[in-house]
Amino acid sequence: MSRIERILFIELLGGIGDLVMALPAIHALGRSHPSATLTVLTFAPGHELLQFDPLVHRVICAQRDRARASVDALLASASFDLIVSDTNYDGIAEAIRSSGATQVVDNLWRSPPPNQLVSDRFVQLLQADGVIAADAIEPDAVQIHLRATERAIAHQALGAAYRPLVFLCADAGMPIKRWSVSRFIELGQALQRRYQATIVVTAGAEAQSAADMVKAIGGSARLWPRGSLRLLTAALAEADLVVAADTGIARIAAALTVPTITLFGPAWHGRYGQPAPHINLQGFPECPERNISNFTDQPCWYSGHCPFEWDTCLEAISPNDVLGAAAHLLATPHPSSPPPQQVSFAPCHTAPGLPAWDAVRNLLVLRLDNIGDVLMTSPTLRSLKANLPSAKLTLMASPSGSLAAPLLPWVDDVLIWRTLWQDLGRLSFDPDREWNLIETLRQRQFDAAVILTSFSQSPHPPALACALAGIPLRLGESKERDSGTLTHAVSPAPDDIHQVDRNLRLIEAVGFPVSDRRLCLHIPPLRLPIPKPYLLLNPWTSCQSRNYEPDRFAVAARQLSQLTGWAVVVTGVETDRDRAQSLLTILGEGAIDLIGKTSLSELVALIASASLVLSNNTSTMHIADATQTPNVILFAGTEQECQWQPRHSPSRLLRRSTVCSPCYAFNCPYEQQCLDISPEAVVAAALDLLTADASQSVAQTA
Repeated sequence: MSRIERILFIELLGGIGDLVMALPAIHALGRSHPSATLTVLTFAPGHELLQFDPLVHRVICAQRDRARASVDALLASASFDLIVSDTNYDGIAEAIRSSGATQVVDNLWRSPPPNQLVSDRFVQLLQADGVIAADAIEPDAVQIHLRATERAIAHQALGAAYRPLVFLCADAGMPIKRWSVSRFIELGQALQRRYQATIVVTAGAEAQSAADMVKAIGGSARLWPRGSLRLLTAALAEADLVVAADTGIARIAAALTVPTITLFGPAWHGRYGQPAPHINLQGFPECPERNISNFTDQPCWYSGHCPFEWDTCLEAISPNDVLGAAAHLLATPHPSSPPPQQVSFAPCHTAPGLPAWDAVRNLLVLRLDNIGDVLMTSPTLRSLKANLPSAKLTLMASPSGSLAAPLLPWVDDVLIWRTLWQDLGRLSFDPDREWNLIETLRQRQFDAAVILTSFSQSPHPPALACALAGIPLRLGESKERDSGTLTHAVSPAPDDIHQVDRNLRLIEAVGFPVSDRRLCLHIPPLRLPIPKPYLLLNPWTSCQSRNYEPDRFAVAARQLSQLTGWAVVVTGVETDRDRAQSLLTILGEGAIDLIGKTSLSELVALIASASLVLSNNTSTMHIADATQTPNVILFAGTEQECQWQPRHSPSRLLRRSTVCSPCYAFNCPYEQQCLDISPEAVVAAALDLLTADASQSVAQTA
């Protein structure tokens, strides 16, 4: 391949979809010639799709109805080594042949087979012409590049939409390419009934028609107003499914690897459709007037009328046909989705000349969050003690997190501290306090520090304090550039691994084997006079956005009590008492009120002896996992379940999937739609869990 420094790609067929079909070829050129400057000449608004594209250096908008003049003007002002064009009208091919370019590919539409996609054909011809390399072709890559800010704006505009999120794009410009509005309405209503989907209707040229569709579909249907093409693209990237006529929107969605159903009329799906696993539905494929090689030669293309029994041949596609295709796409993971991450310890970047970890005799472990976070360190603490049986293990924790220390028998000492980097801005600026921490750490003469963090936290502030205190070994996981604060920096794990495994990766990285990855706590005897069996209801968390409605919890617990004959034990902290009256009234005389009356150790004993736990995503959930107590958890969309969920106890996690999840918000602006779950659904989940757990116990006994 000769050296090429300046490339021009001309895409002037007119539609957004035409540009999207050319994107694989454009990107293959950019990857084949990484040192070359790649310019694309195309029409607005399609040019917006190339903004921020890392492989395209310059995008020039041609004037509509003056394509040839735009080409002539560009060729007069700049020279190119390679010119590629998918445009062969208006003498453009002749213009680029006489431009003086070293190499010209002037007709990417030549001789396409009936059932080869145009995008594949373009790439194939460029490879045959020797202008792209085989390893530059990435058919499954996301082809449209969006900025994080654009995604965030679209994410916010969609709000707390329930998933699956389905976009319906009825506007197709030309009437002959449209599926009827009545059928889109029927489809939207069916998707809501079957999947409780949120339906988003995009507003095209006929905005009123789209608004009428939204009103007719009803339910959670909403309108995406006409506006920026890039913002619409960012919204489409959030979708679980897009259904559209043969338009640019369908091609944009597929280019984002969003599962897409495209409805084809005059054009032939085998040539102009989206690649698998997207689904293309062809209206009246056996039409005698169909011209697969050139649909613009069909009489209907210019007349706008179908000569048969329909307004358009898309009417041969029924809503049930689309619903069947939707069922397939919504049930099948898209191949572009990343495979599940395997947990493994990562390479550890170690400063030279350091003492060995197996020589540590005075060890500091830092976890400065809440009780639940500290409870999830138990497998790590247990493994450290097993590997360093002679070492003194000190846990540094927040005042609330330190309450978990009596449950962790591997901890020899606790250092309680409110740290500036973990305090969410509540601590005042006080340098003396920070120097006091450093001096406290120095006086304790620790040999090593293990800094445990979540996926979103940095280890470097605590590592800096430990470094200034003279602690020689400092282990942590860092997404940031090495600052020298860590002597053993473990490369970051995937965000979606479980927090227990995130903790364990650190000690595995410095050579400590782990034999047991389960949560484990010291379980004290239950000394409270509670009649068994009972279900335990812990209905509150310290985070408003994680709280299932307490009255709904009460209704579910009362129904379960009536069905099982079990008492209901209600727990919580003293500050929960002010909001407990309505819940206790609903529960009635069957409730045993222990709100604010138990220590954390007593709560563990209560959970260990319970037949069932009902709770939110809070420390109660982790205790139930450690004690193997069956639990039903109302898990808000604030977090990803895979990071925190119970792994070894019989459990059911309930929430409604929403677009805004995970939000990590303390207060929900969307009326907690992710927890819009009926008490009856909670009862059903509990009974299903208890039945399955009983069956498993019988099987194990047998």
